Amino acid sequence: MPHQEHLSETSGHVPHARDPRSALAWLAVILALWLGLADTIRAEACRPAISSISAARADHAPDMPPATGWETVTLPDIWSTRWPGYDGTVWYRVEWTHCPGQAVAVFLEYLSMAGAGRLNDDTLWADASLVEPLSRGWNLPRYSLLPPSALRAGTNTLWFRAVGYDRYSSGLGGVHVGPPDEIRPLYEREWLLRRVLPQVNLIISITLGCFFLVVWLLRRNEQAYGWYALTSLAWLLFGLNSAVTSPWPFATTHGWSTWITLVFTIYCSAFAMFAWRFGGQRFPRLERALWTLTGAVCVALLALGPVQPKIVFYLVAMGYAAVFVGTCVQFQLHALRTRRPEHLFLAACMLSFLVAVTHDMLAFLRIIDDVHGYTSATAPLMMIGMALVLAWSFTTTLGRVERFNRELADHVDRARRELTHTLGRQHELEVANARLSERLQISHDLHDGLGSSLVRSIVMAETGNATLPPQHYVSILKSLRDDLRQILDQSFAATPAAVASPADWIAPLRRRYGELFDEQEVRCAWRIAGNWPAEPDPARLLALTRFLEEALTNVIKHSRASAITVTLGDAGHGVLALSVEDDGAGFDVGLADHPMAGIGLRSMRARIARIGGRLEIESDAGGTRLRVHLPPITHFSG
Repeated sequence: MPHQEHLSETSGHVPHARDPRSALAWLAVILALWLGLADTIRAEACRPAISSISAARADHAPDMPPATGWETVTLPDIWSTRWPGYDGTVWYRVEWTHCPGQAVAVFLEYLSMAGAGRLNDDTLWADASLVEPLSRGWNLPRYSLLPPSALRAGTNTLWFRAVGYDRYSSGLGGVHVGPPDEIRPLYEREWLLRRVLPQVNLIISITLGCFFLVVWLLRRNEQAYGWYALTSLAWLLFGLNSAVTSPWPFATTHGWSTWITLVFTIYCSAFAMFAWRFGGQRFPRLERALWTLTGAVCVALLALGPVQPKIVFYLVAMGYAAVFVGTCVQFQLHALRTRRPEHLFLAACMLSFLVAVTHDMLAFLRIIDDVHGYTSATAPLMMIGMALVLAWSFTTTLGRVERFNRELADHVDRARRELTHTLGRQHELEVANARLSERLQISHDLHDGLGSSLVRSIVMAETGNATLPPQHYVSILKSLRDDLRQILDQSFAATPAAVASPADWIAPLRRRYGELFDEQEVRCAWRIAGNWPAEPDPARLLALTRFLEEALTNVIKHSRASAITVTLGDAGHGVLALSVEDDGAGFDVGLADHPMAGIGLRSMRARIARIGGRLEIESDAGGTRLRVHLPPITHFSG
């Protein structure tokens, strides 16, 4: 179809401006827009609006609103400003205008202490107990979506029943009526401030309190941890005042209030101790006075019972609030003096909390008009800040300990190397000393054993006939060979053979030296006990053998004695006594100990000392006496 023809056909369907039908269409559009705008304006103009708020005391029939006595009030309202000293029930009447067809919600910020809410004649909510023990709904926001069936066209009435006491600032908080989408956010914000934050505060307090309590139990010298744990747990109990909805386990509101006051005094005192200990401060007299005062206050509150004069309640609260504020201020000054980072950080945390506490105290004293407390919002930050400072201090201490351990490990490693070197040197010296000791032992054995045999053989040869048969010399040489073999065997033997009795032990010596003494016409008496005083030790018996050989040889060589007595017996308490006495010329005992006097006597002394015995030497012109006292092996410490 050509373009012009298309235009000519379609032009018949478009209304012309001068066409009556066109004017009617435009009129309908304008009318619809005007009606919609009018509805919007009417909806904006018709909103639920509170027209009046009044309150009246219910002295006689608390369950129903009184007929008279209504006074106009503004919210939030604390009835003690109007009726000082009044305890009981107060009814609040809130009249407002309802626009039909609209959903309406009501939000009550708080009601102290307990109460109930009604819309016209219908109950909206009620606390569990409106008589003692009263429910604790003072910190509980209320939200209700008003049922359409209970609403009336025009004026509606919200009734709030409040049951409380003058001293606890009882009354009614702000009331908000309006569309749910506007009221609900207000309620949720208030719920966050009054319910969620206090519960978060409790969780943080119990967690940090228990943690640092365990740390303090493991490290009792860290007193700041213990005081922080007590502070946290006391704040936990104090914070229950904002969270619980019942005074259990107490039977009255006053009983609960007394308990909270006691906890508050302990919290402030423990907080002061924590701040002082963390800052490294000690005030013995002030601390003693503080805890004495706290104990006296607690006893006084308990003695006064649940119902104390209102002035006592205020004095205790304000007095310990002053302790808290004073501690915070003092720590600010202390942190500025020390300039330590952890002190400055804690001082900043205290300062922020101090601002919140000051605000809440001014609101408590009704100096400022604000129903919202800042303490519940800042307390978790304060507790976390204090915990972070303690953790900071703890990790710093651990770092110092780790550095000390590393330094200690370095010192121990250095000492170990030095000790290894020293022990190596000591081992070399011990080996050298052992070799020298073995050489001395061999020299002593040669002197006392083989030397004695040589002397005995020489004496026999000198006193014998001019011509001795060859067998006699062979016998002498064999005896010397046996003595040498015995010395070598005893020097390298691990454990010498034991001897059953003293007679068996001394028999070889008695035989050898008895013949020699007989040839020299020396009388020899052997007085030997039948049994050992104590179980003999083979090594000790060997030493006694060498001692006896040396002693008898010295008699032959030097004493020119005519008689000799050998005695072996029990000196009492298991002590073995061995003595050799002769009637010879004697010698000077002092000169015998001189280094140039030979090794005989020194060898005997050293040998007896090594086995734990004691050698006594007495000598004069009438003879010489050698006595050995040897305690039992159990008493031998060498």
